[in-house]
Amino acid sequence: MPEDAHGPHQRALPNAYSPDWYEIFLDSVPTSFTRAEISFVERHLPPAEFPSLLDLCCGSGRHARALSDRGYDVFGVDRNEDAVRTARASCPRASFEVRDMRSLGSLDRTFDGALNLWHSFGYFDDETNADVLRQVRGRLRPGGRAVFDIYNREHMEGLPAEESSERGGRRIRTRRSWNGPRHRVSLEYDGVPGDEFEWRLYSPEEFGGLCASVGLNPTTQCAWFDEAKRPSAEHARMQFVLTRAG
Repeated sequence: MPEDAHGPHQRALPNAYSPDWYEIFLDSVPTSFTRAEISFVERHLPPAEFPSLLDLCCGSGRHARALSDRGYDVFGVDRNEDAVRTARASCPRASFEVRDMRSLGSLDRTFDGALNLWHSFGYFDDETNADVLRQVRGRLRPGGRAVFDIYNREHMEGLPAEESSERGGRRIRTRRSWNGPRHRVSLEYDGVPGDEFEWRLYSPEEFGGLCASVGLNPTTQCAWFDEAKRPSAEHARMQFVLTRAG
């Protein structure tokens, strides 16, 4: 997650992940969904061939825990100090570091694979987003692979500007707005202003082209971690498996 969180019931800076957000959205992720994500990683980055993984924007270690249990050597990075502290406590077999995704180039090691799951990409301007991908490539060994799981702009453009829902017993109001391809989401929790997020969202063609331009060649594109589903406006999320060229 790219910004440190503020306390509960305080308006956060864009792209901060508050304790409320973690409680409402992360703690309620079904085990079956995590299992599908991890199975996808195992299919495309089998541990015998890709034993060391960079978990980019690792959050509190939800994926790192499951991957470590399957024999991967996981190194997680996240800018949120509280999330990294939780990850270290809950997943002692993995390693974690507080680090901004824009500074991957200064890491002193390379990996067999890299993961960026649950839409943790696109926070910056186009040049910086491309540089993040370039730095991911630089941290992969030749032939290494990366998995990116991001929102599909073609789907998000069809969502309502405002809606209300309930999750984990909390009332959530979501407001959405656009500035070109940049999407802004403001959340209220039980009537109290909460988190705000802004991303540069991509169509499948845009993201695939961007990755290829920095030497990460798309080898698989799908939706909902199901290789039989093609990315389309029908699906909110899409996954790309990328292989380092050269």
